[in-house]
Amino acid sequence: MAGIDILNLEPTTISRDLKNKYLLIYSQPKSGKTSFAAQFPKNLLLAFEKGYNAIAGIYAVDIGNWKDFKSVLKQLKTEQSKELYDSITIDTVGIAWGLCEKYICSREGVDELGEIGYGKGYAMCTREFEEIFREITLLGYGIVFISHSEEKPIKKGSEETIIRPSIPKLLGIA
Repeated sequence: MAGIDILNLEPTTISRDLKNKYLLIYSQPKSGKTSFAAQFPKNLLLAFEKGYNAIAGIYAVDIGNWKDFKSVLKQLKTEQSKELYDSITIDTVGIAWGLCEKYICSREGVDELGEIGYGKGYAMCTREFEEIFREITLLGYGIVFISHSEEKPIKKGSEETIIRPSIPKLLGIA
């Protein structure tokens, strides 16, 4: 019998390392999010913003555009990368989304996603964003997403607020 064999499955086990784990760290700027993430063993920091410049001894790559990120993804597929790194830190996820959006707009020849009719631009961007992170997780890496926080009123005009990650609602996290 070829393909999936459900008769010879082993029960899942939980490891204590970051491999295959997904975290979201969010807080106000300059509160130590990057310093905290940099302490994880075998971690590669993908710096969409340069928040690591006062942290010694980490492995970091500056990501200036979405093509840079896709180039890193190709390298993460190698056995050598899998030996070096267990987790990937995305600093910050909001900026990563913005670069993905710029990439889709450039590819489609528009200035804004909304110019692509019937919500297709937002769907393209969401799909591109989700697929690249899904691929990273399928390679066996853990992902640490870093985001700034923001205060939002619970209701319009309300004095009560919530603190949430500062990322687009399209990502479905906030």
